[in-house]
Amino acid sequence: MPKTSLAAIQIAACLGFLVVQLDVSIVNVGLGTLKAAFDTNLTGLQWVINSYALAFSALLILGGAWGDKFGAKTIFAVGFVIFTAASIGCGLSNSMTMLIGMRVVQGIGAALLVPTSLTLIRVSFQDPEKRRSAVAMWGACGGIALAAGPVIGGLLIESLGWRSIFLLNVPIGILAVVLILRHAPQSPRTDQKVDALGQICIAACLASLTYALTESGAIGWSTETLSILLLAGVCAVAFVLIERRIKHPMLPARLAKNRILATTALAGAAINLTFYGTVFVFSIYFQLFLHYDAFRTGLAFIPLTAVLTISTMVSSRIAKRVSAAKIITTGFLIQIIGFLALSQVTAQTSLWYLNVALMIVGIGSASSVPSITNSMLSAVSQQDAGMASGLMASARQLGGVIGVAVFGGLISSTAPEAFAQGLSNSMLLSAAALLFCICVNHWVNRKSS
Repeated sequence: MPKTSLAAIQIAACLGFLVVQLDVSIVNVGLGTLKAAFDTNLTGLQWVINSYALAFSALLILGGAWGDKFGAKTIFAVGFVIFTAASIGCGLSNSMTMLIGMRVVQGIGAALLVPTSLTLIRVSFQDPEKRRSAVAMWGACGGIALAAGPVIGGLLIESLGWRSIFLLNVPIGILAVVLILRHAPQSPRTDQKVDALGQICIAACLASLTYALTESGAIGWSTETLSILLLAGVCAVAFVLIERRIKHPMLPARLAKNRILATTALAGAAINLTFYGTVFVFSIYFQLFLHYDAFRTGLAFIPLTAVLTISTMVSSRIAKRVSAAKIITTGFLIQIIGFLALSQVTAQTSLWYLNVALMIVGIGSASSVPSITNSMLSAVSQQDAGMASGLMASARQLGGVIGVAVFGGLISSTAPEAFAQGLSNSMLLSAAALLFCICVNHWVNRKSS
C-alpha cells in the first residue's frame, strides 16, 4: 500500500479517536455554563456526560462486529457521518432533553467509528513495529484531545458560547470521511451473523445500570432505583444464557475464554472509571466551589492532561524493552499514589499540591494505555480484531459511565464538608479499583506462565 494512503488512513483513524476524546474534556469544562443555560441540577449534568457514554459503551461490540461483517472502511465512514450530524444537533439544542437525545446519537456514531478505526490500523499496517507505532500515535491523538480539549473548550465557550464546542466536530468529521473514502481500500469482510438478542440484553443491562447509579445520587436507593438495578442484573443473566446457547453469539467462546483479552478489558475499564470520574468531580470542584469560569477551568486541567501525550510516547518506546505487564503495573501504581494524594484535597488545598497530584495521575494513566491496547490486539487474530477492539472500547466506556455515575453520587451534596468527603471517597475508590486490577493481572500472568 502506498505511503500516502497509509498516512491518510492513519490520520483519519486518529481523527476518529480524537473527536471522541475531545467531546469528553470539552463538555466537562462547559458543565457550569450548561447548568446556567438550562437551569439543571447535578444529575442533569451527569446525564449530559453519561447519555453519550452509555450509547457508546452499549453498542461498541456491535460496532466492531459490523466492521468485521460489512467492512471497517464502510462502518467507520457511516459512524463518522452520524457523529458529525449529531454534533450539529447538539449545537442547535434548545432544551436539556434535546441535548441529551443528541448526545445519545453522538454515542451511536462513536460506537461505530472507534473500534473500526483500530481495525483499519490493524489490517493496514502489517509490520508489527509499524503497527505499534500507529497504535501509539492513535493513543497519542486521544491524549492530545484530552490535553487540548479543556483549554480549547474554555476559549470557545468564553468567546462563542457553549454551542461551539459541539460544532467544532463538524470540519474534523468531514475531513476524516473524505480521507478514508479516497485512500482506504475495501476492508476484509466476514460472513458473521449479528446477535440481535444479545445486543438488546446487554444494551438494556447497561442502560438500567447507568440509570440506577446516576439517579441514586439525586433520589437515593429508593424502590425505583433498586428495581432498575435488579432489572440490570436480570438482563445480564439473560445475556449470559443467550450467549451460551445461540449459534452465532455476540461474544464468541474463543474471545470469552481469552484471559489476556479479559484482563486488558478490565484494565481499560479501570482506566476510564478513574479518569472520567476524576475529570467530572474536579470539573464540579473548579466551577462550583472555586467559582472558575470555563476558560480558567480548562487551564486548571492542564497539569492532568498535558502529560498524557508525552507519557504515551515515552511508554511506547519503553515497551520495546519491557514487558506490557510490567508497564501496566507500574502505570497503575503511579496512579494510585496520585489518587491517594488527591483524596486529601479540600477547598483550601494549595494549587501546587493539587497540580502535582493531578500530573501523577495523568502520567500513570497515559503510561498504561498503549501497552493495554497492544496486548489486546496481539492476543487476537486479524479476523477477531474488530470485535476485540469493540469489546475493549466498550469496557473502557462502561468504566467511564460507572465512574461518572458513582463519583457523581458521592459528591451529590453541595455542602463544602460533605463535598470534600465525597471527593476523598471517590479518589480512594479509584486507588482501590486500580489495586484490584493489579492483583487480577498478576494472578492471570502466573496462571499463563
